[in-house]
Amino acid sequence: MPTTTPELTPKRKTPPPVGSKRLVLSTRSGTFALAAVAALAALAVLLVFMSNYRDSVRSGADEVTVLLANRAVDKGTSGDVIAEAGLFSSTKVSEVDASEGAFADPSALRGQVATEAIYEGEQLTADSFGSGADPIAGRLEGIQRALSIPVAEAEGNVGQLDAGSRIDVLGGFNAEQSGGRTRPVMDVLARDVLVLKAPEAPDASSNDDEHQVVVRVTDVEASRIAFASDTGDIWLTVRPPTLAKDSKITPVQLESLLGLDTIQLGG
Repeated sequence: MPTTTPELTPKRKTPPPVGSKRLVLSTRSGTFALAAVAALAALAVLLVFMSNYRDSVRSGADEVTVLLANRAVDKGTSGDVIAEAGLFSSTKVSEVDASEGAFADPSALRGQVATEAIYEGEQLTADSFGSGADPIAGRLEGIQRALSIPVAEAEGNVGQLDAGSRIDVLGGFNAEQSGGRTRPVMDVLARDVLVLKAPEAPDASSNDDEHQVVVRVTDVEASRIAFASDTGDIWLTVRPPTLAKDSKITPVQLESLLGLDTIQLGG
């Protein structure tokens, strides 16, 4: 009998399960997503921890007073103007929140000038200011003007005034009336005027009787005082440093000084 060689059936390779490649890719994406979620969770925990830590530090820290700008302050603004115009507010914050060199007292602004722009709500610090403010222009704002008044020693209270003194300015001149006649009149030209610069006490050997007193007045007062100085005489009276009061007065004329106007009215 003929020997029959059995046919060798080739082995069939088992195909990989459908979607296995997708499964591998999906597993990697899931791993990355899980890692990202874990990282975000860790970050959130860290932020909560830091926030709680800051709150605990603040709660245990002392409060300090700082000055905040209550409006934008331009570079070059005088600290004196900031203080006098009230361009700041005083508040208490934790030592943790206080900026280094923050001003606590408005008097620290005197003689300073802003070296950079300061935004509203920003703390006023020594780093934003420098010395060298103009002692005259640095004290002016708005309608304020610096006026130099020539006065004699006695009339100007020379030797009694200093920068920072408060004075009233009086003017005396001859007022023209109808018919070409003149009548002497004395009136208060400005009250509570700040002296920006005062002359030094006169030397006994000096023959110069005219002195210059620089004052801060409004633009309207400046024109009144300049006119009176040009046509008459100026007197400066020293005001009390505290609790000063003003009486209601009218221009003084010869008749009112002697009481003649009362007699005429009464007659």
